[in-house]
Amino acid sequence: MNSANSPTAAQFLTSIENDSKALTAAARKGLDAPVPSCPGWTVRDLVLHTGRIHWQKELIIREGAKNPDFQVGEVEDDLIDWFSDGASKMLAAFRSADSSDPAWTWHESDKTVGFWYRRMAHETLIHRVDGELAHGGISQIDPIIAGDGIDEALTLFIAGCPSWATIELGNSVIRLNTPNRSWFLRFGNYSGETRSGRVLSQVPAVALESELSNWDCEVSGAAAALNLWLWGRGTSTELEISGEESLAERLREVAANST
Repeated sequence: MNSANSPTAAQFLTSIENDSKALTAAARKGLDAPVPSCPGWTVRDLVLHTGRIHWQKELIIREGAKNPDFQVGEVEDDLIDWFSDGASKMLAAFRSADSSDPAWTWHESDKTVGFWYRRMAHETLIHRVDGELAHGGISQIDPIIAGDGIDEALTLFIAGCPSWATIELGNSVIRLNTPNRSWFLRFGNYSGETRSGRVLSQVPAVALESELSNWDCEVSGAAAALNLWLWGRGTSTELEISGEESLAERLREVAANST
């Protein structure tokens, strides 16, 4: 994470709170509406999914839960009230801790509560957008949170390869550009044997590079538009693409398989 462009802990928590309320508002418009960005899901499925994630994080922080496979029980009361209660309790647990406090996470290099501040801010934002898309429109997105969302998507999900694989990089480079920050990604492929014994070969991948002076394609736009594009919740119509446009399509395919 680039500290100069990163939200504060308070901004992450405010984002979670606001986006939880926005998803609640979308849910109240109708739980049976299909979610176009999550084929096969209704808003009911979306709220249940996001609520379970929130309740799980509350257990991780409040009770020190460490089992990544634990499940939240069935919803017995009103689904929307249950979701709102879970978001409130997760936020209360976050606010009762310090971002540097230790916590179980699935990310090997960050085992702190702060990891979940960031992860839940972006998880809740994306699913708030899903809920709003089900009812026809997206409300405003904080550009600071959106810019960090791009960085999180790239560093945690899209760039690099699994620990069991080897990546081979090529020459093609794409630059992602917002008003406040740029990222450079080099295309390649990874190969290796999964932990289950499956052998994979030449899987498309990208790797983050340091700032470069030359690139083959540039995708530029507002942080919110670029973030939603990477997550498959927006199209390239709000972005400016120059150079080899096929590389933008290739990056979107890698992103779709990673997120």
